[in-house]
Amino acid sequence: MAHVADGAGAVRQAPGRSADPLTRRRAAAVRLANWLREEVFRQPTGSRVTWRKVLAAIAFVVGGAALSLARTGGPGALNSIWIEDAGNFLNDALHKSVMTTLTTQMNGYYDVAPRAITAVALAAGGVKFAPAIMAAAAALQYAGYALLAFVASGPHLRRLPLRLLVSVPAVVIPLGYTQVNNDLATVQFIALYGVFWLLVWRPAGLAAKITAAVVMLGITTTSILAVLFAPLVVLRLIADRSKAAISLAACWAAGILIQWSVQLRGLSNRPDNWYTSPIWVLKNYVTRAVPRAIFGEHALGGPGTNAEGKAVPLHITSQTTHDLLIAGAWVVVVVVIVVALARLTDPHWPLAITAGAFSVIVFLGEIVNNLPIVQPRYVIAPALLLYLAIVAMLRPKPGAIGWLPVGAFTALLLVAVVSNYRVTDNGRAQSPAWTSVVAHAQRECVAHPTLTTVLYQHAWWQVFIPCDRLR
Repeated sequence: MAHVADGAGAVRQAPGRSADPLTRRRAAAVRLANWLREEVFRQPTGSRVTWRKVLAAIAFVVGGAALSLARTGGPGALNSIWIEDAGNFLNDALHKSVMTTLTTQMNGYYDVAPRAITAVALAAGGVKFAPAIMAAAAALQYAGYALLAFVASGPHLRRLPLRLLVSVPAVVIPLGYTQVNNDLATVQFIALYGVFWLLVWRPAGLAAKITAAVVMLGITTTSILAVLFAPLVVLRLIADRSKAAISLAACWAAGILIQWSVQLRGLSNRPDNWYTSPIWVLKNYVTRAVPRAIFGEHALGGPGTNAEGKAVPLHITSQTTHDLLIAGAWVVVVVVIVVALARLTDPHWPLAITAGAFSVIVFLGEIVNNLPIVQPRYVIAPALLLYLAIVAMLRPKPGAIGWLPVGAFTALLLVAVVSNYRVTDNGRAQSPAWTSVVAHAQRECVAHPTLTTVLYQHAWWQVFIPCDRLR
């Protein structure tokens, strides 16, 4: 077969000859890689990092963490501890070596980052202040993933209000807070949104590239659910075969292999007979995930589970209103799609479709290998990805309509966020103040010299506090 080179040096087929199948496949692969780089995995075009930007990023993270911590009622997030942070991480850190606790599984997977943070918190703050450090670390991670979304969305959304709209909800999301309340155990559900942006983002600086790889390893050694982004990992490598992309993918794969090693060695303590029909899950994506994302959890009858994760009846005062809210949420989504298709906005379809697809994929993957209960925490990452898909479709363009569509969605989301900002009906808000727990334990240890531990128990979590750490 004859080929000729054009003026730019690119090889093209000679006139009158048909390319062989291998050449056509190579050409298609090149076109796909170029399209992915231009549309999905865009290179940032911003200016260099300055001290002003660094200070702004620090203020963003600290402010976001404070906004998240302020949501908790009762004794507050900084003076309480609950669920796995209490019964697993702190309890293990109090009685086991750091290496032992780091390699202790929970529900069939490792929690390396939360356990490492707990060990540092205990060493730095002792029994009295460890929970406060743990809660602050969780809140800072929420805000850190929000900052990641803000930075990585720059090449796609360009404008500041749009980037804030896809990042701020990570710290004030209007659903799931009855289970995800500045505790280290459930940071993973915000982190799944971070995985999406880590894979889409193509940082230019060396420090950012190293940070991205380290953060990815931290996520994947903490949550096996990151495996759900395997298709996006493959697409990233098709588009970008740089050392940074390969390192990022290697960190993703290494973490997933570490998590799977629990199952491969037959050590998992997770039930192996859990299975939920994908059809049931998709129905709940329609009736629970999307409506709660649009209107917030409170409007749809509350979390639907108790502190133990068992299903409880929703607080529905009017079934008609409830059904209308479900339908209304999908009306919002359909209107957004129609507005984008009519080119009343400047939609970024590749980003919108990718985010929308993974919103469904993540929700499906979280529940298929689980009990047929929609835990509030399972809706968080799908909701964040849904917001991204909507904002990508509503990018404003010059004209009479301009910012009106995205402004209307912002107002709707703001109502949901404000009405769900403070949550009191969860285990953390109802827990006793940790300072009073420690004071009681100290009195018991002093009053009974032979006592070795004092039991703290609330709901289904408990901590055995050693007296030798209090006396």
